[in-house]
Amino acid sequence: MKKYIKWISYMTILILLVTSLAACGSKTAANTSSTGSKSCCDDPAPVKNVGTLKVAWFPATIKASLTSIAYTLGYFKEEGVNVECVTLQTAADAITAAKLGKVDIVPVGITGQLQFISEGSNLVIFGGSAMEGGAIITKPERAKEFSDWNNWKGKNWATGRSFTGDFVVRDHLRKLGIVPEKDVKVIDLSEDTAIIQAVSKGTADVGYITSDSVSIAKKMGLSVILKVADLDPGYPCCRQTANTESIKNKRDAFVAYQRALIRAYKVIQSDHEKAISVMMKLTGQNREYVETGLYGDYASKYNPSPAKKKVEQFYQYLVQEGVVKNKQAKVEDNIDTSIFKDALNQILKKYPNDQDYLGLKAFSDENDN
Repeated sequence: MKKYIKWISYMTILILLVTSLAACGSKTAANTSSTGSKSCCDDPAPVKNVGTLKVAWFPATIKASLTSIAYTLGYFKEEGVNVECVTLQTAADAITAAKLGKVDIVPVGITGQLQFISEGSNLVIFGGSAMEGGAIITKPERAKEFSDWNNWKGKNWATGRSFTGDFVVRDHLRKLGIVPEKDVKVIDLSEDTAIIQAVSKGTADVGYITSDSVSIAKKMGLSVILKVADLDPGYPCCRQTANTESIKNKRDAFVAYQRALIRAYKVIQSDHEKAISVMMKLTGQNREYVETGLYGDYASKYNPSPAKKKVEQFYQYLVQEGVVKNKQAKVEDNIDTSIFKDALNQILKKYPNDQDYLGLKAFSDENDN
């Protein structure tokens, strides 16, 4: 009987542990409060709830780390906004869902958003997820060759046409008098794995990949020869995008959402172990993969600022490459910096001397005016 009682007690505890794990629409992301000693990231006193936002959910993508970390550590709830995560297959699906009002926020992508905006879409960029994060790869024996841009002429370049850094590289080639598609054969393979395989097999001479896959490329024996951010420091990658009606009707919720992202930014800046741990669980990847994606030499910078000036500059890359047809469209009309600024000011009122938050304000003062 005693053994039976012990067994029942054990099973009861086990069941309680399992059922206590809350997920963002699945069993992959625990919505837990942050742990450890109290800091400017860990505010145990939730504020009044100001609404609900439906957010496109991409937990396996390191580029969406700000949203993923904020959700997992319970910051949205603490800041007074309910976040309902909607799992979608691609960034393109998410952007379409935002246009139709099926989701309020898309935390990934930029090229598609700007294309739609140029065509008169109701999308608004109100924050950032990631900046930079591109790298050029080739075989080790060809590293010196492709470090000289002139040697790109007549070669095969594997890339992802929708990747932000792709346009930065194209702009640099043009400045050197090398015309993509004409002087360089461009192979659009859409995603990192296919690009890495193409370079490894020799069907492409050189490749562009995102920082998420740098560790994989190195394991495949390839050399990383260029950090694309060296060509254009701070170039924008994934943005936080919504439709105009959502922002109009739920502005307070958007400000609360941004406060949570700003706190997640603080975690990435100052608590590497916590950030790595969260993203390892969400992505299902090992520590090396996640650490390289968050903090490696070629990693993106995870910043919630809209970076308006950077977005406007990137928009001109799209015009240059013919992705945007309407050259008269004013993208600045679809960038809202006020939500982020309000959120950051509210955070700074609580933590006026925090160096990470002050650094974020300095970046915003330079890029969001």
